[in-house]
Amino acid sequence: VATLLSISSYQYYTSTSARIADIASHEIRINAQIQVHDISQILANRVESITALLQTLADSPAIHNNEYKRAYTVINSRQQYSDQVTDFYMWLDKNGKLNWVSDINQTAYQKYKGTDLSYRPYFTIPRGTNTAYYSTLIESNDKVPRLYISYPVVNMTAKGSGIFTGIVAASINVDTLGNVLQRQLIPQFNSTIGLLDRNGIILYSNTPSFIGKYVFGNDIQSALSSLLTSKDRDSLNNLIRRSLLGGTGSSDISAQGKMSTISYEPVDINGKYFLTLYVIAPHNLASNVDVLITQQKNFSIFIVIAIAAVAFGIAFLLFMWNKRLEITV
Repeated sequence: VATLLSISSYQYYTSTSARIADIASHEIRINAQIQVHDISQILANRVESITALLQTLADSPAIHNNEYKRAYTVINSRQQYSDQVTDFYMWLDKNGKLNWVSDINQTAYQKYKGTDLSYRPYFTIPRGTNTAYYSTLIESNDKVPRLYISYPVVNMTAKGSGIFTGIVAASINVDTLGNVLQRQLIPQFNSTIGLLDRNGIILYSNTPSFIGKYVFGNDIQSALSSLLTSKDRDSLNNLIRRSLLGGTGSSDISAQGKMSTISYEPVDINGKYFLTLYVIAPHNLASNVDVLITQQKNFSIFIVIAIAAVAFGIAFLLFMWNKRLEITV
């Protein structure tokens, strides 16, 4: 009976503690999914607002009529409105040469004025499609990696046809973007942000040396090998491959004995896949959950010790009674 009671008590402790831990882990997974969804929507809204500013800029009479002084004022006003995210706005002519960059001093402007950027995809693609373009990571002429959003400038003729006369574009510094996103996280969850472009280039990570590198390149894979087992690294790589298809999901990954949930969601702009956002939430159980589990453990140990003491006491009494009975007989 004592053995059965001890086993039952231990099993009760084990199952209850496991259930408490599962409930806490489930809450972490749900919170990670909620965070990645909310932050991806925030990012999409920010980018869509920049697209709207570019559209109004492309439709501006000052741009269409090449009224340079007035156009410079209009372009600078767009930068002031979105300077928390954008580095600068620029205007290229129909040949892809630089007309103006917002908030630039005269010395720098004279240096870059007329720069030929016709080979950049943020120029060639809008010229060919007459639609907005959202770039992957591009290293600018000043060696700073940026994302670009560009919009074609099309002058309509009396016959209703459009004539391409250039583009307007906004640049986003990936460090600025990552910091904006990181501030959206709830500090109590101890979560971190990751951001990839659609080609798998790391735009933001809590490890700065990873930024700008291909996620499946040798540098990143070697770093992952030192942190993850072969099985966990393959699981993480498979998760990233799925995410780069533009889907939504999450998975638990163990690193150095610590479990974390990685949730991902695409950032879609006007129906176009732009970026993939990740939220990494470690399974650090809340203090009250740890207290409950500890209480369960202590209570289980107390019960086992009590049962053992009672069983020993009864056995001792029986032994003494038998001894006395033997003497009496």
